Amino acid sequence: MYIRTTRNAAGQSYYHLVESYRDEGKVKQRTLLSLGRVEDGKLDQLAHAIAKHRDLLSALDVAKTIGVDATYVLGPLLVLRGLFAKLGIDEALVRVEREHPKLKFSLRGIVFALVVARFLRPTSKLAVYEQMLERFYPDVLRADDIELHHLYRAMDLLAVSKEDLETSLFMHGRDLFSPQVDVVLYDLTTLRFESTQETEKLRRFGFSKEKRNDCTQVVLGLVVDPEGVPLGFEVYPGNTVEGKTLTDIVHKMRNKFRVRRFIFVADRGLLSKANLDAVRSVHGEFIVGMRIGGLAKKRPELYDRARFQQVADGFEVFETTFGNDRGIVTWSRDRADRDEKVRNDILEKIRAKLRAKRKVSPKTFVSNTNYRFFLKGLDKGETPAIDEAKVAAAAKKDGFFAIVTNLHDKSSVELFAQYKELWRVEDVFGELKGTLKARPVFHWRDQRIIGHLTMCFLALVCEAHVTRALGRERDNYGGRAVREGLLAGRQLSAVSVLRDLTEVRAIPVTIGRQRLWVRTDITGHAALLFQRLGLGIPPKLLRREDVVAQDDDAAIGARDDS
Repeated sequence: MYIRTTRNAAGQSYYHLVESYRDEGKVKQRTLLSLGRVEDGKLDQLAHAIAKHRDLLSALDVAKTIGVDATYVLGPLLVLRGLFAKLGIDEALVRVEREHPKLKFSLRGIVFALVVARFLRPTSKLAVYEQMLERFYPDVLRADDIELHHLYRAMDLLAVSKEDLETSLFMHGRDLFSPQVDVVLYDLTTLRFESTQETEKLRRFGFSKEKRNDCTQVVLGLVVDPEGVPLGFEVYPGNTVEGKTLTDIVHKMRNKFRVRRFIFVADRGLLSKANLDAVRSVHGEFIVGMRIGGLAKKRPELYDRARFQQVADGFEVFETTFGNDRGIVTWSRDRADRDEKVRNDILEKIRAKLRAKRKVSPKTFVSNTNYRFFLKGLDKGETPAIDEAKVAAAAKKDGFFAIVTNLHDKSSVELFAQYKELWRVEDVFGELKGTLKARPVFHWRDQRIIGHLTMCFLALVCEAHVTRALGRERDNYGGRAVREGLLAGRQLSAVSVLRDLTEVRAIPVTIGRQRLWVRTDITGHAALLFQRLGLGIPPKLLRREDVVAQDDDAAIGARDDS
């Protein structure tokens, strides 16, 4: 190689690094690198730079000796490894391992791998085994000893250890002086199976919140604290009536967790005398949503805003009694606007169907209860038409909402604020069905179904702590569209951060007889998450090892120089 000077049409001179080579017996030259314009002292600077690094191979020779075969998942492994330790998940799983001394695989390792997989690409256990395990950075998770049946056996162990795991996670880091949980939020959802076959006790047909009554399902009850951190869950047969789960969950919560006051918050679907009595039976307190639409004639004061007290702009409260319990009815402008919009959207869809050229019959609206409520003429063979009286009656109820409670030491505003926290359960359910995709569930046996959901529960706990860590500092999303002013700023979500985290990779670079494990940069949202969770960022050079036999990747003598 040598440096050659060239001149362009404008008379400007440039330095180039040129290499000679042979092509079919003829000597030719090719330019490897442009070194900039010719200037006084520039050649001396280039010579000095070359002399300084004369012991290095040429760029072309280095390229010939470097090998990069694959990249490995690193970012999610580092964060989840830290969370498993901080939250006591490792400790709880070790306790399970000790209770099964004949266990021939690492329960911790397998559960960790499956939780990581939920964040990367939720899929079946078989797909995790075939497509994902070997792509994890081996220094954090070595998959050599994991066999396929270990993943299914781990589900069985999680199922039988579910109660102990929940209690261990709840008690981790707590002592006699730790703040105790006052309020627990409870709600239910349904998880369907892509199957019509009922098996054992859990998989049953029932009312589906996903509106898929053609599939078997299970009913999942979830309890979270006011910060959205899951505390526990229960699985019920798919045909279980929503209200009947409350008695069971209340007694289990009292027995499982140390709850000082046990204020139970649930939505309107769980309101019944039997359910409220179940809470009272364990000296619990409750805040439960209440439907008051059917009480308009008997209790007209519930909709008389002249009796309401304004406590904030666009928010009014009226307090009454329902038996021995307090009833708190609220009216808000925001809710009234939302109710009106929902109703108008329904009416517009009805009008569109009525205006359609094809003949309209009662069958046109038979499958939609929202449509039927505002229509008349459906049962008499007449042409359907909008019932304006029902529309007017519904409009009078816009903005009203009620709760019933047996708490007497909190104000109406405080009680309503605690009820509104139920959105956190809905948010957790959204993560369970969305980001972490608890379904589809690829299991038939009840025990495996419970084991799978226990694994998803552990993933939810980790995700909830990521959300809480980001929320405490109110960190904002800083994506390119926000930086360029194309989108308004918004609070940073766990989903956005975890998406960035998947781009942090470990790369094995083979140079001659050495393999260097290096990581990609940890910047932006990913770096922020490490900071918020108090996790250290590893060095850029993760590990260095000698390649003993290049033709046998298994024969590696590792030397840790990180």
